[in-house]
Amino acid sequence: MNQTGQAEGGDTHPGAAGEPPREMTLSGPARPSSSLPMTRPARLVVLVFLMAALDSLDRWLFLALLPRISHELGLPGDQASWLVTVSIVGYAVAGVLVGWFVDRLHRPRMLAAGFAVWALATAGLGLTSSYQGLEAARFLTGVGGACATVTALSLLMDQFPARVRGRVLTLFFLGLPTGALLATTLGASIAAAAGWQEAFVVIASPGLIVALAAILLGEPIRGQGEGIDFRRLARHQEVGPSQDDYVDLMVNSSFTYSVFGLAFATFAIAGLLAWTPAFLTVAKGVPATTAARWLGLVLLGSSTAGLVLGGLVVEASTGGGSRRLFLIPALALFGSIVAVMTAIEAHSPAVVLGAIFVAQCLAYVDLVPCFAILAQVVMPTMRGVGLGVALAAARVVGDLWGPSVVGYVLEMFSAPDAMATVFGRFLSALGATPRALPGLDPQNVAAGLLVLVPALLIAGIVLLAGVRHLPREIALMHAKLRAAPRPSIQARKPAPRR
Repeated sequence: MNQTGQAEGGDTHPGAAGEPPREMTLSGPARPSSSLPMTRPARLVVLVFLMAALDSLDRWLFLALLPRISHELGLPGDQASWLVTVSIVGYAVAGVLVGWFVDRLHRPRMLAAGFAVWALATAGLGLTSSYQGLEAARFLTGVGGACATVTALSLLMDQFPARVRGRVLTLFFLGLPTGALLATTLGASIAAAAGWQEAFVVIASPGLIVALAAILLGEPIRGQGEGIDFRRLARHQEVGPSQDDYVDLMVNSSFTYSVFGLAFATFAIAGLLAWTPAFLTVAKGVPATTAARWLGLVLLGSSTAGLVLGGLVVEASTGGGSRRLFLIPALALFGSIVAVMTAIEAHSPAVVLGAIFVAQCLAYVDLVPCFAILAQVVMPTMRGVGLGVALAAARVVGDLWGPSVVGYVLEMFSAPDAMATVFGRFLSALGATPRALPGLDPQNVAAGLLVLVPALLIAGIVLLAGVRHLPREIALMHAKLRAAPRPSIQARKPAPRR
């Protein structure tokens, strides 16, 4: 590969770019995918959507039932918080490690195994009453969820070409708000009628069925959706990525900017989701019943709208408009800052809820484009590693640190001494002052939400910085695919003299 991205020793087959993608079997090339059953791609999309929805259902239901679990088992606050953290730790660790195996092993079997671990761990949560059992179950739930998510995204990116990848990724990620809705309706109803343990056993049961169904999925050749000659793809898959390929990934600007932008945007989303109920009731004086009645619809509708808008951005970026994948989400994140500030400054409950809707919606716009960028700049034979790193960064920076940092700041500036400082008076000028519900200590929830502003700003700037790099790095990835795979480090070493 030369410096301009042109392939050296590349594929000279005249139909390399337009030949129908084909699958590979263990014995060699299979028939073109156009002759495969039409239900196979649809089956894949349905199964991975169900996996995403069930994983989200488990996560939100556990957060909702954690106070009840803590009360029944007599858990102190730090142990209850660790049960949330340990799941994120399991997800992050597994996400980084499992990507290497996703790039090398049979992915439908990995998908089935990963989600089976998730289902068994979720059922185990309902069958144990010890703290050690809860801890192990939550850790394995994160491990299984990470394995299933990385594998599912890798399969989707290979099964579908770039022109429809936006809608497919949107359908997958719509499982997240769907699971949240099910947690607040179906899951909560089961827990109220039978008990929290029974609720987790019930939601684990369809997970085992979905895991078994995943074994029947086909395995597309890695890179099938890129329109490259399948014989060249088969050679890349056989050789696998070299050490130089991993070095290239670490210095790939589009990959780096998309991962960091995604992580900081997730920080803002997680902080907003965790603290919006307290913001409405404490900072804005909205009655708890009114907040509960409207907040679920606002958060569900805003996340769905943001994901759909992100998918439309990806669809509109095919055919030469790749820079939009960075540009439009960056502008959306800047717009989310305005919406957050409007929510903090406003006094009308309707305006506050509307601003929160807009802020959440615009913060979600980057999710589908960021993963579409990963699909276009990371070699198909190492997408598992790239996806694992991206998902781990989003969970650690976003889900782990987002709510914690917001909580730390609001606690700090709830004290009168902190509000008497120069920065405290500045927060007061912005409308971030401590308020209290009857019988409770004052909390400065508005000050905590102001932490989201620099996170959104950093995310937007990072994505904006990636605009100029993306077209070149997309072309470079396709040039590498058309060229002969680079030999491994060992293959390039000279033979020892006799």
